[in-house]
Amino acid sequence: MRLYEAPPLPPFSEEKCTNELDRILKSSPKVAILLKGIQTLNKDALRRGITCRPCMGTNQETRMGYYDARYKRVVLCCDHLRSKKEIEDTLVHELTHAFDSLRKGKFKSICHLIACGEIRASALGQCETIEDPYKKKQCIWTDAVRSTEIHCGTEQAEKVVKEVFENCVHDETPFK
Repeated sequence: MRLYEAPPLPPFSEEKCTNELDRILKSSPKVAILLKGIQTLNKDALRRGITCRPCMGTNQETRMGYYDARYKRVVLCCDHLRSKKEIEDTLVHELTHAFDSLRKGKFKSICHLIACGEIRASALGQCETIEDPYKKKQCIWTDAVRSTEIHCGTEQAEKVVKEVFENCVHDETPFK
């Protein structure tokens, strides 16, 4: 999941978010690759689709988007999104979670699995275009720890992110 930080631009309405989402679904090669990978692994994985919805006042209000495996959908929190880039980065992040939820893998614990997913989602999503290697690594690290600690606690999150970081940050499946 991508956590929300208030930027200076006004948020998108549900309609504007949906219109941008539609354009991204038709034009983004990265999104197309992820969707094809998800469909290859499980045709029903996104049965309820990808939607834009307001998240304020819900238990998802701190997020920019989330993958809901139970209801088989990705939700983009339109009240936290302020640009086409944020929508696309968040969509790639959440589709990476959807893809990873369908993969087979062996991890020491659920916290290791969560940490790896957050590392991959940040590396392939919102941190991908950062050119400075140090800043890119910091972006991925910070996002992964923040998202993992919600499920595993701060001390455990830092430990497991460190343990899986190098392997997971270089895993570019399904792109390579």
